[in-house]
Amino acid sequence: MEDTQILLGKVNLCLRKNFGKATIALLVVFLCSVTLAPLALLLSSSFFPLAVVTLLLMPLLLFMLQISFAQMCGKMYRDEPCVLGNLLDSFRDWRRCGGLALGYAVSAVVVCGVMVIGETLLSYYATGADPATFQDEAALGFMLTMFPVTVMLCMAVFFLLVLLPTSCTHLVLMDNPSMPLLVAVQENFRLLKGRKILLLKFLLRTGGFWLVGAVVSLVVSLVLTFWLMGMTDVTDGTVKLFLGVTRVLDMVYFIFVYTTLIRLVTGVAAFYQSLKEPPAQGADAASPLLSDGSDASSGNV
Repeated sequence: MEDTQILLGKVNLCLRKNFGKATIALLVVFLCSVTLAPLALLLSSSFFPLAVVTLLLMPLLLFMLQISFAQMCGKMYRDEPCVLGNLLDSFRDWRRCGGLALGYAVSAVVVCGVMVIGETLLSYYATGADPATFQDEAALGFMLTMFPVTVMLCMAVFFLLVLLPTSCTHLVLMDNPSMPLLVAVQENFRLLKGRKILLLKFLLRTGGFWLVGAVVSLVVSLVLTFWLMGMTDVTDGTVKLFLGVTRVLDMVYFIFVYTTLIRLVTGVAAFYQSLKEPPAQGADAASPLLSDGSDASSGNV
């Protein structure tokens, strides 16, 4: 396996050539995600059973698009031909990619459900924890204010518990068109055995700066929001100023988040490709060393 510094340089080189294409592809995925939710709400007012089916299928469809996007990033890293039409690749391989997307969707629903229940309890205790004085509006306002934090926590927990252990499965499926999904998952586990912490460290180096930027912009936006809510004597000009600043911070947050996602997905492709490639010829070929000095052939991190 190559040194992580060399891999990081390859990721940066790939993104310099393909960042525009990756951004447009991720934007298409985002537009699909913001379109499906209103569609489900529209259907709920006319035909409820169809709305339920749409709500159940929405996470599945979104994860299939994200799998296609991740496979696109893998192709771009390898300098293989890649167009926006490749966002439909997972639908062409709907049996295997659909199964993987279903696993991700169910896991995401469980993680988000637990986090929302936790946020509801937190809002209950934050507003007094007394049924006699509990105010629905105050609790709802607290939950809406904490919504960006909840989303960030859901993403972090889902990444660590679900995505990180299965991070190479979509690439294994792409490289092995006839391999069953369960075998591909097993191959993913084999490749990452003893290397998950190393992968996590590499991904933090790949997208850590942008992730920190997203967290900082989110925290500053929340601090300004709470500060504005706590002010008793405030003018319209001050309110407009605070709202303008928070909107700018929200834009910065989404830019940092999207850049982080692109860099992380490309980083996974680089890590996977390095695991697949034979070690360089030379004195260290028999026992290549990882960047932290551990032996890659032994699987130690």
